[in-house]
Amino acid sequence: MIDGEIGGPLPRVLGHEIAGHVAGIGNVLVYPCWSDGTCGYCRRGLEQLCPAAAEPGWAVDGGFAGQVLVPHPRFLLPLEGLDPVRAAPLADAGVTPYRAVRRALPWLTAGATALVVGAGGLGQFAIQYLRLLSAATVVAVDPSELKRRRALSLGAHDVAAPGDGLPAAAVVFDLVGSDATLRQAVECVLPAGMVMVVGEAGGRVPFGFGLVPYEVHLTSSVWGSPQDLRAVVGMAQRGDLSWDVEPMPLARANEALSRLRNGEAAGRIVLIP
Repeated sequence: MIDGEIGGPLPRVLGHEIAGHVAGIGNVLVYPCWSDGTCGYCRRGLEQLCPAAAEPGWAVDGGFAGQVLVPHPRFLLPLEGLDPVRAAPLADAGVTPYRAVRRALPWLTAGATALVVGAGGLGQFAIQYLRLLSAATVVAVDPSELKRRRALSLGAHDVAAPGDGLPAAAVVFDLVGSDATLRQAVECVLPAGMVMVVGEAGGRVPFGFGLVPYEVHLTSSVWGSPQDLRAVVGMAQRGDLSWDVEPMPLARANEALSRLRNGEAAGRIVLIP
């Protein structure tokens, strides 16, 4: 986004995982897809697909600020005991893999294998949802030994580096979305399985007879609905989820972004005004 490759035109105030305090309401998490509330998708509870949506930090100014103007109270979820600094990543890193896992549950029966490609911020949540919501065997794939160890601590049954031999899987969750990871996903998915791409690295994979296993479902999953986010907040309030947050002052935003670019952030850095 800083390089102008994705998101709205620059300049833009970044920050789409936003939590804070609202007078008269208390601590809140901001639903990050400001939909119109009237289109067919919104009426079906799919606000994240609203064609008129304005996403803070992407299309309109976001949370790298002391104050944020949220256009409607329906985009505010009371945190009820959760620290807003801890809760901020739930708005995307938390809810996006939740929706992906929930949609794939019919494939994740006992004896099935789920591959999670990319064990960073989103992948670490995906591993936990797979363990909480399914009976599948979970294998996490990441080039970082640190992230592989973290994946095991969060409940992955096994881990691997990208060059290792990987098991055949009923579902492959691609949290990276590059050409290389999509190729790997297609190579590993079983016939009639599913490849769920979540990462936005811009990769592509050829599709056609003989190019992917027969009757495979190739799909994407984007963000989550308000109902999805409420479910994730509920899990967090019950203590079912573990995630890493490193608070940093807003004045050090450029330092935080530099660390992200260099792959030096273990979880989510949260900027504090």
